[in-house]
Amino acid sequence: MSVEDLVGLYLAERIAICEQFPVASVAALAEMLFDTYEAGGTVYAMANGGNSGTLDHAYCDFKHHPFVSEDKSRPLPRSVKRLSFVNLCGSPAELTGLVNDLGPDEMYVASLEPVVTRDDLVMAYSGSGNSPNVVRALEVAGQAGARTFAMTKGDGGRCRALADVCIVVPGSSRFPGQTGSNNNNFHFEDAMLSLNHILVGLLKQRVAERLARLPSGVASS
Repeated sequence: MSVEDLVGLYLAERIAICEQFPVASVAALAEMLFDTYEAGGTVYAMANGGNSGTLDHAYCDFKHHPFVSEDKSRPLPRSVKRLSFVNLCGSPAELTGLVNDLGPDEMYVASLEPVVTRDDLVMAYSGSGNSPNVVRALEVAGQAGARTFAMTKGDGGRCRALADVCIVVPGSSRFPGQTGSNNNNFHFEDAMLSLNHILVGLLKQRVAERLARLPSGVASS
């Protein structure tokens, strides 16, 4: 195939995924996010490899974007509740220390288990759905009564049964670099970033609705 054909193939596959995307599951996840925000809970998120970098992007978006004015000129007043978001992949020092001391399978559990509560939302991203460190964290989150979400591909792996809501990115790919054991991996990572933006936009709308309900003097303080 020519370069142009391959580019077209990638985009056609992505369009097909968007057309099949489980919108109802995204809406269910958004409701869990809203419930966590309203309860004053914390969102804990985890992934491996390049996806952990996407979670750093998500951390920035969730922490700040819903809580600035529409023209981005100022933060919303302090009276507007903020969302607590923890990127469990965020500190190389912490992760390498935990891997060194406890092993890779326990790296997320060690950070999550002492603090997670039923008011929280635990979000796990694993292409296979079987990454041991992610699976173990979902198990611990479920035992604590926390809301749980997973995003996977293929058959969803073990994460599919462990998460309250699981989004399995549909389809299969013929594009170079995401065939065989990496099947659909680029599309999975694209969908992960799109999901982040959908959720952040929905949360921004929810925060704006909360702001509109505040007394005018409080909202402008």
